[in-house]
Amino acid sequence: MKSASRRNLTRCALSLPFILAATVSARAEEDPCPPLIPPVDMQKIMTDPDMTDMERLKLLQNSGRDIREPATWSGCHTVLDKTDIYAPITIEPGTTLKFKENAGLNIHSGGSLDASGTADKPVTFTADDEMPGYWYGLYFDSNSSKNRLVHSTITYAGGDQKGSGSPMKRAIGDSNPATRAVMVHEGASLRLENTHISHAKGYGIEVLGALQDFKNNKIDHTDVPARLIPDTVGMIDENSTFTDNAKNRIDLVGLGALNKDASWVDPGIPYIWNHMTTIAANLELQPGVEIRMGTEARMSINHNGSLKAIGTAEKPIVIHGVSSVPGSWDGIYIESKSDQNVWKYVRVADGGDGGSFKTSVYVGGYLDISDSWIENSRNIGLLVNKSSGIDATIKKSGIQYKDNKIDYQEKD
Repeated sequence: MKSASRRNLTRCALSLPFILAATVSARAEEDPCPPLIPPVDMQKIMTDPDMTDMERLKLLQNSGRDIREPATWSGCHTVLDKTDIYAPITIEPGTTLKFKENAGLNIHSGGSLDASGTADKPVTFTADDEMPGYWYGLYFDSNSSKNRLVHSTITYAGGDQKGSGSPMKRAIGDSNPATRAVMVHEGASLRLENTHISHAKGYGIEVLGALQDFKNNKIDHTDVPARLIPDTVGMIDENSTFTDNAKNRIDLVGLGALNKDASWVDPGIPYIWNHMTTIAANLELQPGVEIRMGTEARMSINHNGSLKAIGTAEKPIVIHGVSSVPGSWDGIYIESKSDQNVWKYVRVADGGDGGSFKTSVYVGGYLDISDSWIENSRNIGLLVNKSSGIDATIKKSGIQYKDNKIDYQEKD
């Protein structure tokens, strides 16, 4: 009797993998978006003789969380949890990935995510439940040139990562969002083109690494559309739009300096400059650009850099404070002697509180300024330092001063 019982239990145990396989297969046929389980993991689950039934069940529930073999994804799949990618992944046009609560994709060194859809067949990353922040998003920690989001749609991301501790911490007093739908870590890179990010909690995209490209994108219905380091801002093109967000602005991360020549377009919303940042390359501001300077923020153009800002009467370039209080930010300090330091139709306001000179615009190098406005400085509007060893040069015409404590001063 005992022997017969043992034989029956053995038969049940041996048949369990096949029952599980049949069950998964049947569910896949019934479920239009079955769980995303890499074939290599399924094979291991069903054929490894050293695994217990409980281990098989656990792997079925958690497989796909660590992908180390190249794969191509197509159709519709559900991502159950945090998934770490260490190998090249290609997502075919028309593919949909639905994410469970707190799920998301982490692309690590050695891995890549190429989601290149088409205008007719975009790649869709969305939530199992249509709620902003339901899943945490796409996190790139890989510098592969194959990291691409092209003709893709990303919705309802920006949540916290389950089991990964608290979201990214901000400095005390920093009320900026701590989550985002798409994250490009320092040292990583991403190409973003013809992609729509919407209904995200926190930022639509945060970039501390590099952008290979940023064209024809749309970011809407987020808390804040973007947070970028200065070296990536020049990748934004004129056709990208940022509308209908809780706060329509692009936050700049004040880490380090601008080290790459760049031209910043007018994205239709202001850039927020919150730190003391050095311009060590040639920066050109296009007509209509608005930069809002945070408390104690400063723009310093060093000997290797230049600032060319040529607006128009209809579309002036405006650099002013987040607060309109005089002295709410430091100022613009020009040490560069480059002949590219040319300003026309530029309005500078609300500065004059920082540095030893306490001026909204300091010229210790070269500046050609015309048809511009310097306003609301707490101290000096425009200071030209011609003291020994500095020998600053300024060409000026048509400057209008308003509400400055001192409009213009030359230091000999």
